[in-house]
Amino acid sequence: MKKKMLASLLLSAIVLSVGAQAASAENLESSKTTGDVTFIHGGKPDVTKPVEGPKEDGQILEEDLDEDKNPIPLPNNGGIYVTHLPNFSFGENNQTSVKTKEYQAYTEMRKLKSVEAGNPDTFYMPHSVQVSDVSGNENATWSLSVVQDTPFESKDNSKLTNTRIRIFGNTFTNTLHDSEKLAEGITGVGLENEDVTSSNYSAIPVANAETNEGTLTVLKNTKKGFTNASTTSAVFSNGYLEENYGPEKTNVAEAYDGVKLNVPASDQAKAKKYTTQLTWTLAVEPGIAESAPTE
Repeated sequence: MKKKMLASLLLSAIVLSVGAQAASAENLESSKTTGDVTFIHGGKPDVTKPVEGPKEDGQILEEDLDEDKNPIPLPNNGGIYVTHLPNFSFGENNQTSVKTKEYQAYTEMRKLKSVEAGNPDTFYMPHSVQVSDVSGNENATWSLSVVQDTPFESKDNSKLTNTRIRIFGNTFTNTLHDSEKLAEGITGVGLENEDVTSSNYSAIPVANAETNEGTLTVLKNTKKGFTNASTTSAVFSNGYLEENYGPEKTNVAEAYDGVKLNVPASDQAKAKKYTTQLTWTLAVEPGIAESAPTE
């Protein structure tokens, strides 16, 4: 009896095995496999000449450098980087006046990296700010604002208390979106005030607890994820065109109308050199992009 039972069990196992082989031999027209990729936010992009998109390849400029030729640390948060901030110069031969007067800013020196020669080529263009977004964050929005730390002041403590830097021009550019598309997600200097010449401007506030002038937003992304994988610039000049500026066309500094220094007669400007510092702040919401999974 035991032998017969064992034989019967073995026979059943063989039948099952044959059945499985038959099932695997069925014809299949297609099969699926998988592919996957995970991204984290990128490192600081190159500084580029402001260009209107869509345009991936732009002329690369030198980083902002200090007096010792070291890169100046610029604000960044979660893969959103400020890649350029301007220094404003209003010249060295300005005459004092018994009237309120405005003095034009001089165009800013920029250096174009020449891959072939290995040396940068110098040119001048209107002042600008630039923000590059490689956050990969579809929910990110950001803004860049500025405030003047103190009034213009000389070494012997003479102050221009009511003197303000005024911005009269503004052109937005983005490497991904053209000018018409930019209006959907980019704002900045509003040029909301009007002077005696009927020109619109925005003034950079001076930090003062008594007057509470606040800050001036110069560039802002208002639409979630709108600037991801792109570089956005605000050039303080109306009608800025990239092709109008370069080593062969603008190789000397010139005064221009986009930025001016308004000096009221009441400040009683002396024949001295006055300086100040500006603080630029990058605000990002949400501040840190979602971390990529580790597995």
